[in-house]
Amino acid sequence: PETLLWRLSCVLPQGFKSLNSTHSEVTRTPASSRRRFCGAMSAPEKWTEVKHRLVACMFSFICGYVDVVSVTRWKCFATMMTGKLVFIGRAWIGQDIHNSMTKFYFAVIFAFFVGVVSYCYAEHRWPDRGASMAAAPFIAIWLVMEAVLFYDATINQIFPMELYHWTPLAFAPAFGVLSGASAGGRLATPTNLVTGHLVTISSAIVKACTKQKWGHAFKIKTAMSGSILASTFAGALTGAGVLKCMFDDGTHGALLPIGPLLMVCFWLNDHLAKPRSLLKKMKKLRKQIKGGGEARDSATSAHAHGMGLAVERHVSIDGSTDLAEDSSEEEEEEDQEQHWEQDQEK
Repeated sequence: PETLLWRLSCVLPQGFKSLNSTHSEVTRTPASSRRRFCGAMSAPEKWTEVKHRLVACMFSFICGYVDVVSVTRWKCFATMMTGKLVFIGRAWIGQDIHNSMTKFYFAVIFAFFVGVVSYCYAEHRWPDRGASMAAAPFIAIWLVMEAVLFYDATINQIFPMELYHWTPLAFAPAFGVLSGASAGGRLATPTNLVTGHLVTISSAIVKACTKQKWGHAFKIKTAMSGSILASTFAGALTGAGVLKCMFDDGTHGALLPIGPLLMVCFWLNDHLAKPRSLLKKMKKLRKQIKGGGEARDSATSAHAHGMGLAVERHVSIDGSTDLAEDSSEEEEEEDQEQHWEQDQEK
């Protein structure tokens, strides 16, 4: 009942002002619940939002970088399929595109489609771990192909051009997984496209100029869109700078470090859906080290002042009590973060 009254008071503050004064027990509702229902964000909720934005920025940066490299190599984007459909339609009418290009674009679209389907199946087979499980074999193919191209460009130079024309098929499936994981996963927004984010930014500019009120959800959406736009542009600049530095030796090898980085992003994306046990253990170990260090410092300080064995024992007990209080506060923050994630899923 107290929770229901707080929800109603947040919606109709004037109408339920007298009701809140009558039911004084409502004021004893936990602060985390009041913040959640009234719209203010607690520290764990803000950190959750920041984590989502960081992962989205990493995805967008990689897409901008790879698009610059793929356009330089193959005259096509490896992360987006819209332009390929346009060129296929143009080729069917016979407008200055050879028929072999139609097969090439169909093959790249199919490879991208295989990546999306793999993610959907992996997410069904391993809930909250679909991105990393589906991307692992595609990233391995990515690294093998890039290593072969780099070795051939620097040493042998015997890679046949007929096969080189089809090498984008080794990279497109990984971005199919990326597209499915970002749009259909915890991020719930595309990170390889900027069209929709431009619409959001434009709407935000109009609202700011006309002095319209921004809702909390719209603020989060606008911040996410702005971050993705900036990250994509930064990735494109980085890719162009790398190619400018190594252009005399070709572009091969420029995608070697991107494969492992993309795998780390998939791993972090799955961590957003369900915290990784490795990170949980690291966090617990850090707490133990911090608590043990504080206990040792307090004991050393007591001994230095000559307070005796009893005082040292008292300090150690106080240190353990402080450690228990810190752990209880941290457990409460973790509970708040779990509640917030459950509310988001609902």
